[in-house]
Amino acid sequence: MLKRTLALTCILCILTASSIIKEKACCETLAMWHLDEIYTPEAMDSGNNAFLGGIPPPELVEGKFGKALSFNGENFLYVPFSQGLYATARVTLYTPEEVTLEAWIFLNGFKNVEYNNVIVIAFRAGLEWQTITRICGIAVTPSDDPNRGFLRGYVYTDKDHFNEIITVDPIIPLNVWVHVAFTRSLSTGMHLYVNGEEVNVRVVSGIRNPRGNIIRGTEIFLGHDAKIVIDEPRICDVALNPSQLLIENTLELAVSRTEIDIGPNLMWAIVMASVAFAIAWLLRRIIQTWGISSRFKE
Repeated sequence: MLKRTLALTCILCILTASSIIKEKACCETLAMWHLDEIYTPEAMDSGNNAFLGGIPPPELVEGKFGKALSFNGENFLYVPFSQGLYATARVTLYTPEEVTLEAWIFLNGFKNVEYNNVIVIAFRAGLEWQTITRICGIAVTPSDDPNRGFLRGYVYTDKDHFNEIITVDPIIPLNVWVHVAFTRSLSTGMHLYVNGEEVNVRVVSGIRNPRGNIIRGTEIFLGHDAKIVIDEPRICDVALNPSQLLIENTLELAVSRTEIDIGPNLMWAIVMASVAFAIAWLLRRIIQTWGISSRFKE
């Protein structure tokens, strides 16, 4: 009887642990792309797949960690939202209160546009490009210094609409790997980080701490209108602390080095497979214990 109780307790502990992992995965990393390998469309069955746009399309080059994608200012990476990105722990549709966008970037030059985009979450109301609204993003803007640019980030909320900040100084250099991050916190508002350090910003639209939820997006763009190399871009639905940003090649990066798309689905598959094997093993032990007990009773 004691063995049965212990076995059932172990099963409950494993199921509880898996739900905690699910909660953590859903409430932090929504999507992440290692960009180490490009698959053909027929080889990709998971959600959140990324599609290369432009002629020629973005190409694989040496990155900060393994490979990365290089953009020439005319091409881009396009990711239509899948159900996986909508299914967060709090709501059934992706309407987060907080957000973090981060990536490693290597600027090869500046395109003469205001937004040399790193990551853009957008809402599309129709088929025409004029119906696209920027919901959340991080970008670089050229400055009078031909070798440095400003970093900017923005969110569009359902109460205060479009809100944007930009660095006081042009601090993003050319031809150097730099980690950039943008966060929107409910308590402290919008922040920009370079190599894990918060930088001084000024508000150029709206207010720094806008009210309301971020408007639900329909698609993601990477590298649009930018002469840039991007590695390890990540989107989270919490405002991460600087210590939580992917500054180093951490264990989380090593989970998969061959996926163009990760998101929460891969982690779920690993967790569910582990739980299934553990439950099967425990049930087998319970059956064996019952069999031995029955023989002793006879």
